[in-house]
Amino acid sequence: MPSNALGQAFRNVSEDPGLVLIEIAWRWTFGTIAILVVTMSAFVLLGSVSVDPRRWEAAAAVPPLQLAETVATTLIALRSAILRVSLVAVFALTLCWILMSALGRRATLVRPALSPGASLRTCFVVSIARAVLTLGAMVVWILVGIFAGLAGSTRDGVPDPAVILGIALPSLLIIATVWSILNWYFSLAPLFADKPAGGKPATQFAAAMWDFVRSRREELLEISVLTGILRFIAFLGAAMLSFAVSAVIISPRVLLADLVAIALLYFLVGEFLYVLRLAAYATLREQPEVPLDPSPAQLELIPRP
Repeated sequence: MPSNALGQAFRNVSEDPGLVLIEIAWRWTFGTIAILVVTMSAFVLLGSVSVDPRRWEAAAAVPPLQLAETVATTLIALRSAILRVSLVAVFALTLCWILMSALGRRATLVRPALSPGASLRTCFVVSIARAVLTLGAMVVWILVGIFAGLAGSTRDGVPDPAVILGIALPSLLIIATVWSILNWYFSLAPLFADKPAGGKPATQFAAAMWDFVRSRREELLEISVLTGILRFIAFLGAAMLSFAVSAVIISPRVLLADLVAIALLYFLVGEFLYVLRLAAYATLREQPEVPLDPSPAQLELIPRP
């Protein structure tokens, strides 16, 4: 069943190139805005730092540990400026993400491969929920890092790496796992219309999604694994191509241009695979569930290819 859904999704996406183009348009536009915001934030922070060339030349000759301590001292001195700039940048990026994600997802849901889908209002609600989830995960990780630093500090002020890593790494694994699962559910939600079959109210469309995930969990898992393997293969191909280009090309400008082109090509393949996965979910959504031991009457209800 998952292979049939992926095959049908591939045909649907291939027949509608506009679906991938819409996905690329809103995601790459947000990526461009994010790069601009981060660059402007870096320039603002650098503008508040008085740079002494002789000091940095002398720092380049010191041991790496002492250099790291110097950099850490500089960052601590700029903590108020870093906090202000970070809050403004995160707020701006969050608003841009919510707006572009909701509009972009709604634009893809009206295409034949994904329709019918949620309304624009529901897309905004889902985008807000995903943004809150991501910000919450970041805040929890920061709090865990602070706690790990305090727990790993000794009496003489020297941190204990074993204690810090023992707290931070498992916490990071738990946070990343919970975030990934919930983010996957939120990304699946727009595929379900506000008023599913049966006349249910718009506020209960999440129940239809939950029933779908519970009844089709094996097929959904297989589709996610297959598309994940394809994405990993694409990543390995991009990495190998980048290493090969780096070993052959000498000019820094030409090398940078080639690496950017390879990265964009990988992102292009990634967007296609993401849309393919959503289209496979949508195809699976339209197919009736096949019982483990179907009766002759149930077999008559199953559409034949």
